[in-house]
Amino acid sequence: DRLVSACQHNIRSNGLQDLVRVISQDAGTWAKYGRRNHHYDILLVDPPRQGLDDDVKRLALNGGNGGIIEDIIYISCGRDALVRDLKVLTQTHFEVVDCTLVDLFPGTDSVESLVHLRRKKER
Repeated sequence: DRLVSACQHNIRSNGLQDLVRVISQDAGTWAKYGRRNHHYDILLVDPPRQGLDDDVKRLALNGGNGGIIEDIIYISCGRDALVRDLKVLTQTHFEVVDCTLVDLFPGTDSVESLVHLRRKKER
């Protein structure tokens, strides 16, 4: 995949091979069968219009060791699914840090949303 290759090239170019691990597969499959006892700093997802797989949401919310995912970068072209997923993710475990809208298709009602979520600090 072109995007994964570009990401891996940037990791090597910046000397981050020991700090960054790229897992390129369907997020639902990864959430269902992936390694749950590891700490992951960032989950980057670009789900289809129907939104995040339930297994991905479950892993993000309830992963081992008090939650294995610290930040989520959520890219979405499906506004309804994004709103639905954000309600679930931000209800207890995450907060929206930043949101950017990108109009890739001027003259249409299609807008890409990029949302950065961060795990809430325990009080």
